[in-house]
Amino acid sequence: MAVKKPVLTPPQGGETMTASGGSSIEIKVESSQSGGDYGAVLWTVRAGEEPPMHTHSREDELVYVVQGKLIATVGDTSVEVGPGAHAALPRGVPHTIKVVGDQATLLATYVPGGLERLLVPRKGEKPDPAAFGITFP
Repeated sequence: MAVKKPVLTPPQGGETMTASGGSSIEIKVESSQSGGDYGAVLWTVRAGEEPPMHTHSREDELVYVVQGKLIATVGDTSVEVGPGAHAALPRGVPHTIKVVGDQATLLATYVPGGLERLLVPRKGEKPDPAAFGITFP
């Protein structure tokens, strides 16, 4: 991944989607800004709005815990993590999270980019996870 030009997104400066339960996902880098190399989102996930176990077939996922605690499950292994924890998840590995407490905030980067538009769809779009290579066991 080569950064071709600077991308600076201020706090609350990226396009944001807010779920009915209060979770929010803000695009920090859209893949069009990186030549498609990567995309990044800041995700504040509320308890009860976590994703189900899933697998990416097209991208690797890098996740950094900014605040809060959660139980990260990768394959058959679960571990409780908090601020400062990092995970590098290659495509093809099933994973999910469960928030411990009320909410957690994560910085997630997808390589190559594009998945950020599943998480924060363009206005009027309702993307299908399967179209983004996401499968659920």
